[in-house]
Amino acid sequence: MIGIVILNYMTFEETMNCIASVRDTCRSLYRIYVVDNASPDGSFGRLSSTYGSDEDVVLIKSLVNKGYSAGNNLGVLKALEDGCTHILVSNSDIIYHEGAIDRLKEFLDGNKKAGIAGPKILDENGDVSEISRIFLKTGIMEKLFATTRLRNLNFRDIHKTYYGLDKSFEDVQKAYHLVGCCFMMKRELAEKVVPFDENTFLYEEELILGISVENAGYETYSYPYAVVTHLNERSSRNIGANALIHLVSSEIYYCNRYLDASRLKILPIYMIRTMLYLERCLKNESYRKNLGKYLRETQKRFWSSDGLG
Repeated sequence: MIGIVILNYMTFEETMNCIASVRDTCRSLYRIYVVDNASPDGSFGRLSSTYGSDEDVVLIKSLVNKGYSAGNNLGVLKALEDGCTHILVSNSDIIYHEGAIDRLKEFLDGNKKAGIAGPKILDENGDVSEISRIFLKTGIMEKLFATTRLRNLNFRDIHKTYYGLDKSFEDVQKAYHLVGCCFMMKRELAEKVVPFDENTFLYEEELILGISVENAGYETYSYPYAVVTHLNERSSRNIGANALIHLVSSEIYYCNRYLDASRLKILPIYMIRTMLYLERCLKNESYRKNLGKYLRETQKRFWSSDGLG
């Protein structure tokens, strides 16, 4: 049985559409685990009214929102407890195309070393997401020249190599890690890498997972014969300026904990992100209102010995 974990935070409509697409397109035995991450808008009540009596849906209520990893841990651990042989982690803003889930399962079952696989990801216009596959472990150089505006310098082709922009999106590709919006794991791998590191609230989770998968002796693949549509990050639309605050905070922790990077090495990344935040302050009131919070939280992490503050 496939355990499909969907994390909901104030996205009841998106979650409902995601569940409908699973039901319409998946022919394998599955159970859906919807984790409501302490939504303040009454989402859990609406979910209970809609799915409370459905045998294929398990509802889990988190009393505190501790972020992406912590919320998904609740669903994945419950799915493992229920004996699921495969774990599919899904954003609420994912729409599954016909056979996508079945094909991911079949691919993993047919490849002994493959522990995790992700689909081809399309945007709302039907275009392929070019940043859905990462082919290098994310170090400081990759951070600087692939994920910030310094990518425009084309330094050593790091940006192209990092995202595999010279590789086909129509062929199976071995990658280092995948984006966190949609991926499937074998149970045997999930038992080794779950619970996910909960010291990031949002972002960097897939980078950490890539390292964990490699350390567990498994391989990661992008599998284009399974296709999904990602609806433009609607699952994170309700957090505004906090998205960038979480990104920078998680980034500092990742560099400190997983790269053993010094403050001096982290500083250029932090300065670039801070300039981006200040630029957005000029255009967006949410960023201006949260400037103090950005400085407090990110500097606390930056100056700490463990990246946590």
